[in-house]
Amino acid sequence: MTWTLATHDPDWPIDLTATHFTLNPQSTALLVIDLQAGDICLSPDSQMAKKHPRIADYWNSRMESLVIPNTRRLISCFRDRKMKVVFTRNGNVTPGSAELSPRLRRKLAGCSSTRYRGTTEYEIDRRLQPQSDELVIDKLTSGAFTQTCLDHALRNMGITGVVIAGILTDMCVLGTARTAAELGYDALVCEDACATYTERSHVEALSMHARVFGRVADTAEVIGELETASSR
Repeated sequence: MTWTLATHDPDWPIDLTATHFTLNPQSTALLVIDLQAGDICLSPDSQMAKKHPRIADYWNSRMESLVIPNTRRLISCFRDRKMKVVFTRNGNVTPGSAELSPRLRRKLAGCSSTRYRGTTEYEIDRRLQPQSDELVIDKLTSGAFTQTCLDHALRNMGITGVVIAGILTDMCVLGTARTAAELGYDALVCEDACATYTERSHVEALSMHARVFGRVADTAEVIGELETASSR
């Protein structure tokens, strides 16, 4: 069933505030946000699984049943149409993480993770492997546009709209979608190709975007819209 704001927030005046647009295959790119190997599955030994086993179960189920297969479908759809696919990777670039903000370094303090650029955990999940001519952006922030070349690159590619998939819905995905909208891009978040730690947080993030800044749709709707537009 297609995601709608009215289902989750029926009192919001969506008729007055929503942003409307149709995806244009000639100028729309897919942004795959932070689907890195070390984040796809929360292992039983992880802090999250030990302290919050229900969250780990929810996360692992959603990633395997929805996010990975639907992102693969989106990637195939865009590649088949010669449309641009861009990936982002998030986290410290060096083992010492001196390049991170103090806030992020504090969060890493005492963490046993060895995830940084060059490690297997930092790389894009093998099932979503970028092709050699696809842009991969490394970022130290939630939003993919902040202090990166993403905006410059997309404009050089002639991109005016983005479809966004990845993790986490209420953090890096929402941060990227909000900035995309404010920079003038048509920004669509693909609901069933995103995940965060709770369903409530997922819905709240999507609702924030759908009220004013852009669109929320599911994978089938995105692919159907692109197919229709491509056949004209």
